[in-house]
Amino acid sequence: MTDESSAAAERRRVTGRRREDAALDQAAFAEAFVALSDGIILTDQEGVVMSANPAAFMILGEDALVGNIFEDLLLVSGATRIQDTDGHLVRRAWFPREERMGVLEMMSTSLPGGRVLHTVRDVTAQAELLRLKEEFLMEVAHELRTPISGLIASLDLVVDDALNMPRNELALLAGALRRSALRLEHLVENLMDAGSIEAGTFQVRAQTASLKHSLSEAMAFIHPMLESKGQELVKAFDADADRVLADERRTTQVFANLISNASKYAPEGTRVTVGAKSIEGYVRITVEDEGPGIPLDEQNRLFQRFFRSRTVREQAGGLGLGLSICRAIVHAQGGDISIESTPGRGTSVHFTLPKARHLAEEAED
Repeated sequence: MTDESSAAAERRRVTGRRREDAALDQAAFAEAFVALSDGIILTDQEGVVMSANPAAFMILGEDALVGNIFEDLLLVSGATRIQDTDGHLVRRAWFPREERMGVLEMMSTSLPGGRVLHTVRDVTAQAELLRLKEEFLMEVAHELRTPISGLIASLDLVVDDALNMPRNELALLAGALRRSALRLEHLVENLMDAGSIEAGTFQVRAQTASLKHSLSEAMAFIHPMLESKGQELVKAFDADADRVLADERRTTQVFANLISNASKYAPEGTRVTVGAKSIEGYVRITVEDEGPGIPLDEQNRLFQRFFRSRTVREQAGGLGLGLSICRAIVHAQGGDISIESTPGRGTSVHFTLPKARHLAEEAED
């Protein structure tokens, strides 16, 4: 075979391979076009839809697209222009959903020959995350402002009149300063714990501890809240329901979160009851309030981070972190936590911790 004929054969072989590759590329492109979760729409020079993938029909809620003018579609015609640079037009449209408005983002890119490629994406989840982030930052600022304002007010009094102030008034001021500092510490601790739980670095150090002592420590933070609303804390501890295997500081945090929630959401002049009893090697602790209760459809979401019931969201502050942190603390110590609530009849939060005596007996066996 001559060099010329060999070269011709090689050209035919390469050309055939490229045709096969092109066919495979077209097939892969067609499959991707159909499978994309974003809506893809191609319009001609007149703005008439030439082709559209299945996602475009679903996202735009249209039964027919091909042959229609893109700009006349219901959601497109009412869209708001967000950005228009370098041949890329970005618009957003809002549409009703079950609980909140949905958000669509449309990007239109000019192509040669006057055609335009439109990408339509449902960005409702991203918009909701952004809204939650902004709402969370506002709530954090609000929660920080109250104790900081209390600290500043008390310190101003000390600076202005500390030398002439009677001893009892100084003691009251010192108490106010301590309460504000404790509230700040409680908030910052919850924020840090939320981060460590998410990162998987949350830890507890369990040892023999007293529930009564943890409750007493929590009262330093809780008592002013109860007192300001004229609420009474009722303790109902069985005689053998005090010693547990737990991280005492973390258990204090659980009491502080649960009782502060009970106080916050219950009416003035009501009772908050904290009880404990032994059950099969565990101590079961209950924090019960006389508040409005929680709607049934929300109860399975109560331990989610940042979730707050719609029935109390407006009337009380908070970040929606307390219950998720309580669950992490209780589970890390080998216990469990649950909620019972009937709308109009109050809420009870139950959690269990291993009983110290029971574990000691097991070790001896």
